[in-house]
Amino acid sequence: MVLTRLIKRQLRIFAVLTAVALGLMVFTYARVPAMVGIGVYDVKAEFGDASGLYPKALVTYRGVKVGEVSSLELGSTSAVATMRLDSGTRIPANVDAELHSTSAVGEQYVDLVPKGAPGASLQDGDVLPRTRTVEMPQITPVLDSVNHLLKSVPLRTTSEVLDQVDEGLGPNGPEVGELIDASGKLIDEAQDRIAATTGLIQALEPVLTTQQRLAPQTVGYAASLRQLTQQLASKDADLRSLLRAGGPGLDAVSATVDDLQSTLPMLLDNLSVSGQVLNTYLPQLEQSLVVYPATIGRLQSTVNPRAKQGDVQLDLRAGVNNPPACSTGYLATRDRRSPAARTVRKVDTLAHCDGAPQNPSSIRGARNLPCPGSPARGPLPASCGLEFGQGEWPEGVDPNAAAGRASYADSGSPDADPQRHAWQALFLRPVGLWG
Repeated sequence: MVLTRLIKRQLRIFAVLTAVALGLMVFTYARVPAMVGIGVYDVKAEFGDASGLYPKALVTYRGVKVGEVSSLELGSTSAVATMRLDSGTRIPANVDAELHSTSAVGEQYVDLVPKGAPGASLQDGDVLPRTRTVEMPQITPVLDSVNHLLKSVPLRTTSEVLDQVDEGLGPNGPEVGELIDASGKLIDEAQDRIAATTGLIQALEPVLTTQQRLAPQTVGYAASLRQLTQQLASKDADLRSLLRAGGPGLDAVSATVDDLQSTLPMLLDNLSVSGQVLNTYLPQLEQSLVVYPATIGRLQSTVNPRAKQGDVQLDLRAGVNNPPACSTGYLATRDRRSPAARTVRKVDTLAHCDGAPQNPSSIRGARNLPCPGSPARGPLPASCGLEFGQGEWPEGVDPNAAAGRASYADSGSPDADPQRHAWQALFLRPVGLWG
């Protein structure tokens, strides 16, 4: 075979390309850049116990490989693992280094777990102290404890228990299997909802704290409820008898309420107005009760001395037009009816002397009635600034209003709110809690 100059040149170029490709492959596979510190940075983590961890172990962040353990050294009080991390991955500085294993007896690796909100990133030369590292629980003590537990279990008794369980379950094996499968699904669902469960527990903390603070009151309520239930239990026969006999009584009460439905509310409403009036004029009533015994005593002193004689000893004095009579406020003379009239005409029950207060005529008349709780005087409650509710009439029409004059009860509030006339006012108005 004759090698021409062109073929020789092509062979040389091919040899150069092959050497370059092999060099790049070896350079990349051996991670030569990382070995010389290109594209990586070192972070150290101090572990109290790094048993099972070895150089070249993986370093992960959120389940993704971000580097490896380059070296493992023994410090003064801890084992120091140097982690060589890829520069292209941003890892928060507030991470904890936790040792995990791929299985119960598998190789260990370092998992960087973030704590809190992300902030600054890890930098070359950072050190994670022991307070921010979590060691891998050793499987050997666990296996030793399990082995010791198994040795402490009597084999014969255990065999008998298993046989009895097998006999007890009998043909229910599939159902038990389904129960175990459902329990596994429940545990998986709880694991998926761990964040929501944790949030719920945190939210319940203030509520549980309040319940703990109110524990004595709650225990007291429970004790009172227990006493009540005990009393009810001791009176069970009486309660049953009451329930059996209570039906006819309730029917009678219901019938009575139905019968009074049309009149009782009206009566209570009117009594509420009367109660308000009596409560307002209570001082005057008390004064009347004080004066009444003296008045009765004087009448007795007048009648008793002449009881045997059958007459009364009186002193009569004639007063002619002293004080003078008052006609202002009454019917005019031309409007007065003849004594021979036999028809009935409505009477103005509120007619009184309308003369000035200083007028000597009818000085003791209605125009000078004292106002309760005030030095003023006046013939009507409205003159004293008093307002009362309006009564109800069976026909729905106030005869006083029909006569063209305001009644005594509503003289101070002709435009009163109807809601103020509810029957509840019978209990609230006299104590000043209504209106």
